[in-house]
Amino acid sequence: MMILLMISAVFAGTFFSFTHILSDQLISSSIMITEVSLVVLLFLIGFDIGNNRESLKTLIKADRYAIIIPAGTIIGTIFGGYVVSLITDLSANESMAISAGFGWHSLSAILLADLKGSDIGAIAFMSNVFRECIALVSIPFLVKFIGPYSPIATGGATTMDVTLPVIEKYCGKRAAIIGFINGVILSTLVPIILPLF
Repeated sequence: MMILLMISAVFAGTFFSFTHILSDQLISSSIMITEVSLVVLLFLIGFDIGNNRESLKTLIKADRYAIIIPAGTIIGTIFGGYVVSLITDLSANESMAISAGFGWHSLSAILLADLKGSDIGAIAFMSNVFRECIALVSIPFLVKFIGPYSPIATGGATTMDVTLPVIEKYCGKRAAIIGFINGVILSTLVPIILPLF
């Protein structure tokens, strides 16, 4: 349901922009509104991480998968972005920057719209929303045919929130803990890695 709301909001924003229904003052201050909203979102994520004592203890005691899976996800995702640049009109830097959102559609879209323009920001938003949708649909199949940790890489940064309940249901509690750690690491690295491209 949330995915539908997000996609609808993008189309509504595009419609309002083309039809000039919104005031010029609101449109000119949209960047400031977006940045303030992003800061509030990051604060709430940090608060949620700090508020969950059990997750913090698990994060400290995590096994080797807590490092291997995020590292593999980062390498695979960025390499996938590079491959996409070979078959599209996007430059390698643009494509890898889009992929460096790791599924965090709101932050990556805002950062890339600011760094590389609204077109790239919109592509980042949609590609990361699609990543989340694909992860949610494919988790049961990946567990069955590949193994319990494979959906974690597919979910990317969303494994600490949106895809976490589905991972726990189909992959088990241990995979869910690793998924949470994976999501925290990737979410922390998005604002650091993405601007490098």
